[in-house]
Amino acid sequence: MASYLIYTDAAADIPAHVFQKYDLRIVPMRYTLNGKEILFNTASPDHDRLCDEFFEALKKGGDAMTSQITQFDFMEIFEPDLKDGNDILYLCFSSGISGTYNNACLAAEELNEKYPESRLLVVDTMAATQGQGVFTHAALINRVKGMSMEENAAWLLEKRPYLCHRFVVGDLHHLHKGGRVSSTAAVVGTMLQVKPLLIIDDEGKLDVVEKARGMKRAQRRLVEAYQKEQGVPDVPKLVYVGHTSLYKEAEALCEAIRAVAEEGTIVEPVNLGPIIATHVGPEFFSVCGWGFHRREA
Repeated sequence: MASYLIYTDAAADIPAHVFQKYDLRIVPMRYTLNGKEILFNTASPDHDRLCDEFFEALKKGGDAMTSQITQFDFMEIFEPDLKDGNDILYLCFSSGISGTYNNACLAAEELNEKYPESRLLVVDTMAATQGQGVFTHAALINRVKGMSMEENAAWLLEKRPYLCHRFVVGDLHHLHKGGRVSSTAAVVGTMLQVKPLLIIDDEGKLDVVEKARGMKRAQRRLVEAYQKEQGVPDVPKLVYVGHTSLYKEAEALCEAIRAVAEEGTIVEPVNLGPIIATHVGPEFFSVCGWGFHRREA
């Protein structure tokens, strides 16, 4: 296995067994819930319990917000590893959604000058949530195969346009709060049970691509879209199905994906962490994997 550290951040949602199998490091992120600031680490053994409690608070009208990782945060986390002579590949939350990537680049510039015998390489995943998780999982597999840090980064950038996020939210008010839909659309959409289906586009930004009447119909559209898009060559056959502590419903969605997926595809449910859940609300489902929708756009 090639020798370098791989980091991602707490905007990524990743199954617990990945942390058990691979040496994956996490840059924690902060969120505030009802005035209390909490430092969240995706790798926490209490991950699902923390998520469960967060979603319960949202359902009761809890107020949540997030903050970016600062340049100082990055320097504090990465400097000890670089000082010890380790190279670092950091797979960062989408620059189209947050300024975190710019802060990471500023930190990398300063740290690479300070520790010339080591290297910090920052890759913009153009991803979030379970999509960022799939992207990171692929990087871990590549490292085990013996790819150097530079080879791995180049591979990831080549395949990045084929990383697909499709997701649906249950409450338009959270998207309105984030400026994604108008207040009128939020009110009318909620009354009519309209569920927006979104993607993360080529610029790493959220985009509403269609709307469905009711959650069951929206979930069917997620499955149909995945069935059409799958089949990208030379990538791990991984699909993460995201949810907001809706375990039974997520497993049913996983079964629907498995029924149409290519042989050998690994499909598994992954709880959505508070960093992204703050912006989408307590009812959310996603299907994230490699697909062709960007090529068709």
